[in-house]
Amino acid sequence: MTKDANFALGLIKVKENDHFAAIELFSLVLKDDPKEANALSQRAVCYLNVLDHKKSMADINAAIHLDPEYGYYYQCRAYIKANMKDHEGSIKDYEKAVELDPQDSIAYNNLALAQEQIGWAKQAKANFNKSDKIAGIKTAEERSEARIAEQAVDASEEISEKIPQNSNKNSKGVIAKSVFTKKSNFKEFIGFIKNGFKLKKDDKS
Repeated sequence: MTKDANFALGLIKVKENDHFAAIELFSLVLKDDPKEANALSQRAVCYLNVLDHKKSMADINAAIHLDPEYGYYYQCRAYIKANMKDHEGSIKDYEKAVELDPQDSIAYNNLALAQEQIGWAKQAKANFNKSDKIAGIKTAEERSEARIAEQAVDASEEISEKIPQNSNKNSKGVIAKSVFTKKSNFKEFIGFIKNGFKLKKDDKS
């Protein structure tokens, strides 16, 4: 078979969890082309899965040497290091991966998981949020703010009905602008609602 055919079949064997067969196929690819970095990285993961850590690390280091600007290879090495209980080494490689590809949400997620593993909760949270932002997923804080904003819209409509017709025509606009442009005013706004849509004495002009 051709080099490409052996590589493709190797990937199939990986999906079937037949790692020994995959190793043989990737080895055939590398026999034809010793500088095939993709085959080295795939074989590295296969060696990890059959618990040959030494060969796994040798292959992934060789892949990085051939293509030091490809973030995925650093992710592979980080994964291998994590399985070898080298968590700080794993974190360094994930950091290199996101440095090379700042838009890789998976790399940020894996970096966060590695940081979480050794108790770096604050750093992990920040990187989980970066991962979610890149992937277009709202963070917990953003979801909370969105719910508050929706509640404010509903409440502002109720305010419109409560404000007397002969009141200052700008009242509604002032209240709405204050609520929607300053987070600090949400608390006062909620108090305003609880007070029956009446301003406190010291708030009246």
